[in-house]
Amino acid sequence: MTQFHRRFIHVLATPGWRRTVLIRRVLAIMLLLTAVLLAFRQAGATDPQAVVFARRVAAGETLSGDDVIVVPVPGHLLPVSALTDPSEVEGLVIVAAAEEGEVATSHRFIGQDLAAAFLGDITTFIPLRPAEPEIIPLLHHGDTISIVTHHGDAAQPQVIASGGRVVLVDTREAPGTLLIGLPEEAARAVAAASLTAPLAVVLTPGQEDPP
Repeated sequence: MTQFHRRFIHVLATPGWRRTVLIRRVLAIMLLLTAVLLAFRQAGATDPQAVVFARRVAAGETLSGDDVIVVPVPGHLLPVSALTDPSEVEGLVIVAAAEEGEVATSHRFIGQDLAAAFLGDITTFIPLRPAEPEIIPLLHHGDTISIVTHHGDAAQPQVIASGGRVVLVDTREAPGTLLIGLPEEAARAVAAASLTAPLAVVLTPGQEDPP
């Protein structure tokens, strides 16, 4: 036992003014700590609830309610499109990898909200396996691309569609697949061309990414 502890016990056991002052100070400290703890608890209780990822999730995974949890998130850190109900992620496919603890938003999953997040008239998503799959790991969600093909008797490659946006880069299985966002008419042209000729993807830098 240290000298401080012995002195503390002596003062506490000895009736008098010093013991009264000590008891008052101890009670004041306890009340202060209690008030601080209650303040933190109330602050946490008033924060809005949001869905966050319970583990690291790879792009292209289909999620279930077990992949997320609901926790309080300070309002100033909460995205407008944040999800609040774990059932909302059931069966959704995430378009970009997410870290554990990251807030889940509707723009992170394939669906109408994601299509609306892109600029222009992109309304249709189409899967594509490029003729040169080596480019797939170099692409990221939101990249702007053109889709081209080349016929043996043509002098120049033919542009099937331009201004497409990469929605999903799925490299979980070789050779990998891209999910491309395009206007409906351009998506039909790409789908038709893929039946008769190999298609290549050309990255177009300098375009604004979706929010």
